[in-house]
Amino acid sequence: MVSLSIVVQWNYADASGALDSTGSSLLSFEVTYVYRPAGVGELKTIKNGDTLKSGAHYKIVFTPDKDCYVYIFQVDSSGQVFQLFPMESFRGVRVDNLNPVKQGKAYVLPSPEKAFVLDRKTGIERIYFIASTERNMKLENLYAELKEGVRTNNSSQLGNSRSKLNKYFRKRGIKVVPSKQSTKVPWRETGDVFSVISQRLENLSSDSLNMIEFIHK
Repeated sequence: MVSLSIVVQWNYADASGALDSTGSSLLSFEVTYVYRPAGVGELKTIKNGDTLKSGAHYKIVFTPDKDCYVYIFQVDSSGQVFQLFPMESFRGVRVDNLNPVKQGKAYVLPSPEKAFVLDRKTGIERIYFIASTERNMKLENLYAELKEGVRTNNSSQLGNSRSKLNKYFRKRGIKVVPSKQSTKVPWRETGDVFSVISQRLENLSSDSLNMIEFIHK
């Protein structure tokens, strides 16, 4: 599993209340993915096709413009799926990153005091950001099946659940446009706070998602 950090802002694309094909509101977010090599030094953003090395630390920061439900997953080169949000605890520390998310609240993942770390399993890594105005029971049930396969060490169930989740992820992407707004990223492990320019993700709907892909070396 990779550790990355980059900046991405996703805003509700239509303040007039545009709806998607299911009749749900189109969503937008201010989202930031950022990383620091080995957890120290300059804060860097990550873009599709970028390369990160094992040992890099990353955080994700997002702020919704509306109360909604958010699901963030990471898939490594072997097809393993990790849920980054929602998440009750991280490495034994309670973080309470839970749904539904609240309008205007900045969520720092995994926490202002902690960071995800890129392990030694190299290859292509993908992070998926999914949001909806209501609970995504289909996605929650698919991940519950995967966790049960892990708990019971059922290789057949694991393979089937991973296949279903990856099939779910293969959906259309979202247009990302430049933004002049900045996002502050706390890095309390070293007492730093960084400010980075974000991007805007437009027209996020219940039947779409945004994906970031990078190379883990």
